[in-house]
Amino acid sequence: MILKDIRIKNFRSYYGETEFSLSEGLTLIIGGNGDGKTTFFEALEWLFNTTAEDTKESNISAMRKSELEIGENDEVSVSITFEHEGDKELEKSFTFERISADSYRTRDFKFIGYENEGSERLSVKGANLLERCFDSFIRKYCLFKGESELNVFNNDTALKTLVNTFSGIKQFEDLVALTEGFEQKSLNAVNKEMQNDQKVSRKARELDARLTVLNRDIFDCKKDIVTQETAINDYTVKLENLERYQDTSELYQTIKERIKTLSEKQARFRGMISCDYNTNLLDEYWILRSFPQILNEYQKKSSALSREKRKLDKQETERIAKEEGKREAIEQIQELANGATPLPWNLPDKETLQEMIDEEVCKVCGREAKKGTSAYEFMVNKLKEYLRHIEMEAKSKDFPNTEKKVLFPNTYIDELLTKQIQMSGTVEKDISSISTDISDHLAFISDRKRDLDKVNKDIQDAEDEKNRLLIQSPGITEDLLDKNFKDLKGFLETKSRAEKRVVELKLKLKGLEKDKEEIQAEFNMLEPTNTMTKVYQRVHTALNRIMKAFENAKETNVTTFLKMLEEQANAYMKLLNENDFYGIVHLRRTANGSARIELISDDGYTISNPGGAQRTTMYMSVLFAISKITTLKREQDYPLIFDAPTSSFEVYKEDVFYNVIDKIDKQCIIVTKDLLLNDETTGQRKLNYDKIQQLTCSVYRISKAEGYNPLDLSTIQTKTEKIR
Repeated sequence: MILKDIRIKNFRSYYGETEFSLSEGLTLIIGGNGDGKTTFFEALEWLFNTTAEDTKESNISAMRKSELEIGENDEVSVSITFEHEGDKELEKSFTFERISADSYRTRDFKFIGYENEGSERLSVKGANLLERCFDSFIRKYCLFKGESELNVFNNDTALKTLVNTFSGIKQFEDLVALTEGFEQKSLNAVNKEMQNDQKVSRKARELDARLTVLNRDIFDCKKDIVTQETAINDYTVKLENLERYQDTSELYQTIKERIKTLSEKQARFRGMISCDYNTNLLDEYWILRSFPQILNEYQKKSSALSREKRKLDKQETERIAKEEGKREAIEQIQELANGATPLPWNLPDKETLQEMIDEEVCKVCGREAKKGTSAYEFMVNKLKEYLRHIEMEAKSKDFPNTEKKVLFPNTYIDELLTKQIQMSGTVEKDISSISTDISDHLAFISDRKRDLDKVNKDIQDAEDEKNRLLIQSPGITEDLLDKNFKDLKGFLETKSRAEKRVVELKLKLKGLEKDKEEIQAEFNMLEPTNTMTKVYQRVHTALNRIMKAFENAKETNVTTFLKMLEEQANAYMKLLNENDFYGIVHLRRTANGSARIELISDDGYTISNPGGAQRTTMYMSVLFAISKITTLKREQDYPLIFDAPTSSFEVYKEDVFYNVIDKIDKQCIIVTKDLLLNDETTGQRKLNYDKIQQLTCSVYRISKAEGYNPLDLSTIQTKTEKIR
């Protein structure tokens, strides 16, 4: 079957009639995102679907619908012309009609085929013609949307269907089933006759009982093996799916852990800088932060008041002395250096002065005043002066009192001076330290704020990295990545346990089957007296050998088919991976009768998680191999149709791929966004003509017609240009 042309009318973005002429080799349909690539592929899927009459309104061109007046109608259709033992045609269509401003009706669904018979052109049921020329079994190995659908053995019945179709194994299965039935009947007959034979009946019954137990154990053992191998296959598939995202998952977990660590630091820094200043002003005595400056000012003012008081006291004493003519009083007023005001005569008191003299220490300035020093003599004279004053006070009582003015009737200034003295020293030092502590705390908070700013930036960078990772992994969610990470270990452990159990069960099965053979041999060694029983023995032996021969032939047939498929796949694998590592494609049978496509190295090591391009070429190699075998077995070729199969390829890999496909003697239709460049002048995507010129294939460029409204679907139209 060779597709000659495809015609699309009013199917989604394909407004009006669009035609593609296809080559017998490679045809490339190149377009960017939103240009109609996938719509082209889905138009073919719609045409090849024989399961239902699909007239969904969503398949109608929005642009064409918008043009219709109420009561007007048009048609949606997809048709192909192909060669299959002569030219044939398939067309699927339906009519759509506008019945109101915003509603439409679909009707007249048709699926018609046309073929030539002599000079006549006959119409037939489209579904019948399609199944006859391009049946559903073949179609499932010919149409692929994206890289994810390339693994044809995801379906458990895929290999069995392939083997049954191409290897002739079905006949062997029928023969095995037939001979198994005969063998079992002859075995039952032999056992019955043996148990009725007087010579061997006892031994026969004993052996039959042992065989019954063994057969039950063998059945159970085989059942367990199938269960465990099915589990291995299931978990292998699951692990492959998980491993596909494993790198992404591990990177996601690394980023997530970094965000967690940074968030913890963020919380710590926020706790460090958070402060209820109203509370801390009281709790930490922040209100006293300016106390040293205030105390200094207080000390200045208190000292000034004390000096002023002493000055006024001196003036008053002088006045009284002059008035009373008391020379002694005037002489007591000593002038200090630089005109400084001396201390009052009664300070210090008698007792304090005597202590100072006895201990030879000045308790005013705190310095030593040893006997014989001027300081000591000063204290002695001061005490004498104090005693003279006391004496004069006593004498003055005998004279008329001179009028005295009480300058300072209260003790406020002395109290202020006393408070000054109390707040000086240790208290002043302690309170002063509060200012330092507060400054240090503010500096600490300032540093933590800078740390917090950096952490916030690091968190944002990590979040941006995580979002980029998710954007670059379409279809993958955070929940999936978390589940992937958590499930991987469990799946590996479960698979490992199942694999160990299979080894144990197969070893057990081997022992059971050996025991069965030994018992069966004992049966065969029995020598019954009945001649008919001996005949039954010989018949059973012959049927058993025939059954085993058919079983071996069946197994050999499957093995041969898989080997042939592997050889063809590896030939394509080599072509598609020129100048690159490609490995060996291996098809491993599974317990459910299907197969898994694996990639192994030359030393037998299984490459559990091949890269995207490697995986894609592996699957495509198998598809090309199936297609080739199909051609050989059916003597008919069939097209391969791909939508975006190379999205994981690097540019170099793309070039190799298209050059190889271009040279393969096989009809391929590939819808792709490869071979496009960014036009720096216009900012639009344009064809890479340098690379296209290296190919011999047919090339179409599809794109959205200019002047469309990105918010209005009815303005979208796919334009088609045949480049070559």
